[in-house]
Amino acid sequence: MYNLLLVGLNHRTAKVDIRQRASFKAEQLPEELLRLSGRPGIKEAMIVSTCNRVEILTRVESHEEASSTVRDFLSEYSGIEAPQLESSLYRYDDEQAVRHVFRVACSLDSMILGEPQILGQLKSCYTTAVDAQTVGSFLNSLLQSAFRIAKRIRSETSIGEYPVSVSSAAVELVRKIFGDLQKKSILIVGAGKMGEAAVNHLAAIGAVALYVTNRSPEAARDLAEKFNGIAVPFEELNAWIGRVDIVITSTAATDMLINRSMVERVMHDRKGAPIAFIDISVPRNIDPGIGKIDNVFCYDIDDLGAVVEANQHERVKAAATAEKIIEQEVQTFCKRAKSPDVGPVVRQVQGHIEDICKNELERYLRKTGAMEPKQIQELEAMIARIAGKIAHPLVVQLRSEQGSQNESAAYMDLIKRTFKPKDAE
Repeated sequence: MYNLLLVGLNHRTAKVDIRQRASFKAEQLPEELLRLSGRPGIKEAMIVSTCNRVEILTRVESHEEASSTVRDFLSEYSGIEAPQLESSLYRYDDEQAVRHVFRVACSLDSMILGEPQILGQLKSCYTTAVDAQTVGSFLNSLLQSAFRIAKRIRSETSIGEYPVSVSSAAVELVRKIFGDLQKKSILIVGAGKMGEAAVNHLAAIGAVALYVTNRSPEAARDLAEKFNGIAVPFEELNAWIGRVDIVITSTAATDMLINRSMVERVMHDRKGAPIAFIDISVPRNIDPGIGKIDNVFCYDIDDLGAVVEANQHERVKAAATAEKIIEQEVQTFCKRAKSPDVGPVVRQVQGHIEDICKNELERYLRKTGAMEPKQIQELEAMIARIAGKIAHPLVVQLRSEQGSQNESAAYMDLIKRTFKPKDAE
């Protein structure tokens, strides 16, 4: 048994204030990892801390004792009383813990199904634990498997292909209209969280001509500078609408910022060149009637919501396939983890056969007398090949033994007794 223990809380089990108090700052992780790994019963340790989850993954001597140790450690660090913390915690042992780590890495346990950020966050936490030397061979093997499986899920399913946030759906819509956005100019009206999310998605796909306007010039400048964009005066909104290809609005304004007559004048000046308006504001910032104007594409939050819902459905379907892949990988990993270490036995078998072959070669050379060095080298090479060919099927069988745990142990014991060293006889 490999005694794996995972204790944690996430967006499903704990409110945001609990998650915030329990979260670890990046610069604190090395010291806290050392503090945790120094406690009795903790053999290996890794801490995963993001805005939506805090999880402590350990290899331990005893599940029950270590569970209390980990809970107390988290309570002390966060300042949350143990009874209050207990109600937010979940615990997974051994196979359950393996499955949970794989699901987290593949973003099947995320608030937004299929989001890619968690894998990078997991890798960062793992690297910190490796640098702190609190990760041993078992957790290293587990995490490397998780990273490989996450890559497999991305390549074999479509779980990450459908935008499931309003801002990403908005960007996907304009991509369908215009194709390559690197050659299109985009105006973001509003510098709040939704506006920033839209700019972030646009920058991620290579859009470069980004303009930001906001009633607060400072907010517009701050957002524009983050993405190498340009802040433009809010008072010149009309003029800038006529200069860009795409307008995305996300403000708290209660009135219509862009109406039909404004867009009709703009389209006259543009000589009918296509323009897209994406309104992710509530209430609306754009008159939906502009969508009736030729070459004007207009979408609001309800349109985007329908896209998000359809895409979420597609991700759920992809997740079902991902779960099957993960289950196969869990069983493979756990079977390998429970198997006895065949390394020493393999070396014992190979060494025993090589010794027999070398002894026979030495007897042959004593009988035949002096030989040329080249002849001796050829004989030694031949003997090594013979030893390798004899050992190979036995080694392959050792490494691929597929019986029950008892059968595997019995086979291993038979090999050990058959090929035991002479000095052990």
